[in-house]
Amino acid sequence: MGVEDIGILRGYAIYEGIAAIKGEPFRMGDHWQRFLDSAHALNLNIPITEEKAAKIIRELNEKNQRGERANVRIILTGGRAINGIEYEFENPTFYILVEKFEPLPKELYERGAKLVTYNHLRFMPEHKTTHYITAVNLQKYRKEEEAVEILYVRDGEVLECATSNIFIVKDGKVITPAENILKGITRKVVFELVDVEERVMLENELKNADEVFITSSFKDIAPIVKIDDYKIGKGKVGPITADLMLQFAKILNSS
Repeated sequence: MGVEDIGILRGYAIYEGIAAIKGEPFRMGDHWQRFLDSAHALNLNIPITEEKAAKIIRELNEKNQRGERANVRIILTGGRAINGIEYEFENPTFYILVEKFEPLPKELYERGAKLVTYNHLRFMPEHKTTHYITAVNLQKYRKEEEAVEILYVRDGEVLECATSNIFIVKDGKVITPAENILKGITRKVVFELVDVEERVMLENELKNADEVFITSSFKDIAPIVKIDDYKIGKGKVGPITADLMLQFAKILNSS
């Protein structure tokens, strides 16, 4: 990618984050479909097929000796900028990166983690663009607060985390936001494991939730026991969250 690339000059790009288990991209079909949807929304040209991309991921994983698990990032931009604002549809920039997997600390899954809220609605939230200025800018604050993620809220409504989806459990019912979010692939797996109520979620529901957890390709299912300065439920990992974590781990191990 050169300095004249529209992905650099204008941030005109999309990407996809995939977990590779033993070299095999997890839920490749679901990820690729979301990648296609994002490319269509930005009128970007994907230069290879899903099958070719999966083959490259396997080869890169083996070449770089990433082992049992790796993080895969697929990046697509419009290519070289024309007059600083246009691009050639036929000549996109396309990258596949296979990186070392850096898991969250084990104790966060055992004891639960913290979220901090921030009033923000992502640009084009339904698509995975590279527009993460707010998320990047908030990382120092997140670390100071000893939080695992930033939770975006807007006008009293719960949306999503900077790089994760959020669920709450109330009276045995699993609930998650329905709109103005990126619908994650791990989120989709949760829908396959348990009945989920997908709807508008209000901020005050967080304080009354029995359990809270987040999902992402690079974090799996992570329990949340604190948001800002208040405790969730009993302040420990709840039974429904624990069961979903176990079920998801089995799916990953069998893939």
